[in-house]
Amino acid sequence: MNLKFYIIVLFTLTLNIVHGQTTYTITSNKNWSAVLPNTCANCTIVISSGVTLTIDGSFSCQNCTFQGGNISMTDQTLNIQYTGSSVVTTNFKQVNFNIYGNNGKVIVNAPLALTGSTFTFYNGSYFNTSYQVDLVSSNVNLYDNATMYSTGGSSTQINLSSTSKIAIGDGSRTSNAAFTVSGPTVDLYGLSSIVVSNNNNVYYNWANYYATPAHSTNANLSKSYSTSNSTMNCGGNGQHACSNPSLYGPATLSTSGVIPGGSLPVILSGFSVQNNNDGTAALSWETKMETNSSRFEIERSADGSGWNTIATVQAKGNAALPTDYSYTDGKMLTGTNYYRLKMVDLDGSAVYSEVKVLQGSVINHISFYPNPARDYVNVTLGGTRSGMVTVRLINQAGVVLQEKSVSGGAGTTVTFPLQQAASGWYVLYVSSQDGMHESSKLLINRM
Repeated sequence: MNLKFYIIVLFTLTLNIVHGQTTYTITSNKNWSAVLPNTCANCTIVISSGVTLTIDGSFSCQNCTFQGGNISMTDQTLNIQYTGSSVVTTNFKQVNFNIYGNNGKVIVNAPLALTGSTFTFYNGSYFNTSYQVDLVSSNVNLYDNATMYSTGGSSTQINLSSTSKIAIGDGSRTSNAAFTVSGPTVDLYGLSSIVVSNNNNVYYNWANYYATPAHSTNANLSKSYSTSNSTMNCGGNGQHACSNPSLYGPATLSTSGVIPGGSLPVILSGFSVQNNNDGTAALSWETKMETNSSRFEIERSADGSGWNTIATVQAKGNAALPTDYSYTDGKMLTGTNYYRLKMVDLDGSAVYSEVKVLQGSVINHISFYPNPARDYVNVTLGGTRSGMVTVRLINQAGVVLQEKSVSGGAGTTVTFPLQQAASGWYVLYVSSQDGMHESSKLLINRM
């Protein structure tokens, strides 16, 4: 009997429940309300590269982990909490989160950890934290009139490590962005910094901040610096009246102390890297504005610690409109590749972008046979690296019918028996531990 029609379902969400933790895998642009509960408890939310999850209401996430992709929110509220008897950290890993609108709010009532991630607040949006905050190779950007307010006792830490940065202001003189610290201790490690961009931007903190030249939070903090009695950029004609403990820009809080000047030569509005699956990587970035910018130095690392400059791209110099840039790394390192941009001003001063991590996949170019299949299907993995790979057979309703995990590598083959499967279209979904994934449609024909 011939199949008279096929129903093709593009699966954009895979849900698995393991040991009380629910994993949502989002592979196409979706609204939160369509794929996640209003209160997502014990959730791991995996967003594919280039995919955007839009927060289209006021929602809560408890004991959550967000991994990869983009999140966007306009005039909505995301409440980040913990649930249960233990205080659990909410993690964002390799996530780009943009918050827009005067009523956009991220309210955090749990420890928060950002790794390789960027939170950018636009317009009059608001960021509130009341527990420990850890930034590792991550940025928090307070643009336009956005504000960040952190509360807690002196044992509540705000840690910036591995070249992390909090930027107060977007470089424009009309920005009134502010960061207020009410109680917590601010710790800076290595090249991490807090940049107060212009004299309408302010860092407000009665307490000292602590600093060490080492990048790791395992290092001992060796110096403390006060900002509470600063007269920098205040008290003169056309300036703010000096008012403790307000530190007005341009100024930079660094591990060497408070440095005059902080106007950013470049405001990045996007930075991404992509594996071309041929041994090369495509880097692209966009600047929101440039002021006396000289060049971009593209740096690469095998371990996220030691960096080498692999290329230089000339900057436009001065621009008030968005400008696009790109570069192709023709010789990726074997294994993990870390990338960052060093944005150099004409006077030689420089700031760094967030760090992007790219790995070769163990699942590139999967193949399977026979197709159409009847009694079985063989799935053969491509790529050149080894690692654990999970292969799933999913039906049109999104139900995982079979699942196998193997130690992958080029040529590894997984076989699924199909005697119990009805004729129709299915999806083979393959994912690896490094976050790479691939899906293909499989036709089963039982005629």
